[in-house]
Amino acid sequence: MIVLKIIGWILLGLLAAVLLALCVRLRLRIEYSAENTSAFMYWLFVKIKLYPKQKKEKKPEEEKPEEEKEEEKEEKPKKEGGLLKTLYEAEGIDGLVSILRDTLYHTGTFLSSLMRGFVIDELYTDVRCSRQDAAETAIYYGEVCSVLFPLFGALASKCRMKKYDINVYPDYLAKHSDASFVSKLHCTPIYLLGITLAYVFRLLFGVILKIVFKISGAKKTKNSGRDENNKSKEKRDAK
Repeated sequence: MIVLKIIGWILLGLLAAVLLALCVRLRLRIEYSAENTSAFMYWLFVKIKLYPKQKKEKKPEEEKPEEEKEEEKEEKPKKEGGLLKTLYEAEGIDGLVSILRDTLYHTGTFLSSLMRGFVIDELYTDVRCSRQDAAETAIYYGEVCSVLFPLFGALASKCRMKKYDINVYPDYLAKHSDASFVSKLHCTPIYLLGITLAYVFRLLFGVILKIVFKISGAKKTKNSGRDENNKSKEKRDAK
């Protein structure tokens, strides 16, 4: 009994430690420019380089014997039908549209929750607009402003933004346009885990199980139809 209690307290302690670790903020730093592009993730005492990744040296592939090559060349038997075809035969186009609508609805809910989970601590953007002549530069500058400022407004409405600034300017002397930005953001891993699990369960019970039940029902109707046809053929042969 004492050993079981000790093991139970140890497991509870490990669970509490994992939950506390998941409550620690996960920080990201993303930087983009023509000279340098990098992305780093910071969590607890760990720093992970997301981009650019170090290229691994590819090992020379060993030559396969001729028998294995001939077996690979042999065509595999194609499976008749498929998941979508079976679902289409069972429910028609309305069934496919219903499944697609439910999937998009759950995915949209997940993405909106994901956006709300991120807090943008800093976001600074610098865009230089330049074209061949002054008239084209002015037109291009207006086009860029008409896209970027509404985009930042939509982003600010979806995410919590603390510090941000966007600087768009025309350059009539430069030969080409340029853009750069620096962003720092953070989120809580336990929140991401929660919304991900909720999304998985919604897909499982709202989409996947529906597909499974519909396909199983379609297969049963097919098998019953075949059995009836076989019975009718046997009766004809008996006569």
